[in-house]
Amino acid sequence: MGNAGPAPRASCAVEPAVLRMTTMLTAVATQPLPKTRLYVEPDRLSADRAIVTGAGCHHLRNVLRFKPGDELIVFDGAGRECIGVLEMFQGESAVVRILGDTGTSTESALDLTIAPCLAKGKKTDLIVEKVVELGADRICVIHSERSVGKLDAAQAMDRVERWRRIAKSAAEQSGRTMMPVVERIRTYQELIASRPDDTLGLLFTVGADPEPPASLRQRYPDTFRVIAVVGPEGGFSREEIDFARKHGWVDVGLGPRVLRSETAAIVAAAVCQHLWGDLGRRPPQRRDR
Repeated sequence: MGNAGPAPRASCAVEPAVLRMTTMLTAVATQPLPKTRLYVEPDRLSADRAIVTGAGCHHLRNVLRFKPGDELIVFDGAGRECIGVLEMFQGESAVVRILGDTGTSTESALDLTIAPCLAKGKKTDLIVEKVVELGADRICVIHSERSVGKLDAAQAMDRVERWRRIAKSAAEQSGRTMMPVVERIRTYQELIASRPDDTLGLLFTVGADPEPPASLRQRYPDTFRVIAVVGPEGGFSREEIDFARKHGWVDVGLGPRVLRSETAAIVAAAVCQHLWGDLGRRPPQRRDR
């Protein structure tokens, strides 16, 4: 029998496409990430395109002066973050072609809610911005006996919408992959009485248990969910502290110095992340929520 020679190699039409995709994803993984980072609604981020609308589109077009071919990061606030390139502006929208997922997550293992008392001026704005940067999952501003400032229903709605815009900007800036939730304003009693059984409730206030916050890690080692209520500058009343204790809350002090309400909220968020989140030495793995 004659030598038939090597069998001809089967052609595969998809090989060039696969090679291009592999090369593209390798480049995405090795290049520095773009500095521009924008949130898009989950239903506007598909496998290969993202549609940026509203303030995000305005920012790209009129503030950053983006041109087709410029790269950016988009994230959907539900855990997905992608690198993309601007294809075009189309009316009031920007069309972004997705190059690949970054595969990164900046979220803490701790499910953290920060509940500061309503403060005057723009102090609450600062609290919202900074606790989002520190990894808070939820912010719920509350009214307490000594809260400063009263809002009617319309004012409360306007304020909450402003805080949501601040939280969105802070999430974009700080590299969050989940979008924090800003809840409606609630009363102190309503929040205290509604704590879930699987959540540790902490009341940061003057006149609290003298045990330092560091002792909480030993007392509550297996903690994955925390609601941290932060008192006004005058602290909570004795009646409010007793009410919280009766509902299973733990009151905590923040040292011998008097802190402003906005400082106390930021410190409370950092303390919680240090004890149970990703600012400690060995952060636990994040649980499904």
